[in-house]
Amino acid sequence: MIMRRECVFAIISIALFFGTIVQPSCSSQGAFNRANDQQGGGMNMRHEGRDMEIYYSIQAALSFVNMFLSILLLGIYIDTYRRIRSEFSLSLAIVSLVLFSYALTSNPLLHSALGFGGFGLGPFAMIPELFSCVALLILVYISLK
Repeated sequence: MIMRRECVFAIISIALFFGTIVQPSCSSQGAFNRANDQQGGGMNMRHEGRDMEIYYSIQAALSFVNMFLSILLLGIYIDTYRRIRSEFSLSLAIVSLVLFSYALTSNPLLHSALGFGGFGLGPFAMIPELFSCVALLILVYISLK
């Protein structure tokens, strides 16, 4: 049991480290540059400075944490399903796969890589990621208990 907790903390630490390493390299190349964003739709809303970039940076880091937590949950639930063959554990594995898909598609690095970007969301860009991270942490805690 102690080994699993250490593994969870290691995975969260690696995800945070990966998110903080990848994000600055992308933002220095203009991935989060809102001044070049063409999706304003004629509203003439310009957000200059680094205040918008920090929200998308936090969202990217939280998204990486959510992806790793979802993969961890998927492994736990698949292991549980292999041992007891319960439909409930199979459905939990599917839910964790859906949560992984959400974390992957909500990552602003993926959005900017595909040519899209958020505009003018401010802190509301990262709040859903924060809530899903808390929910995933609760699920991991309960699953390891």
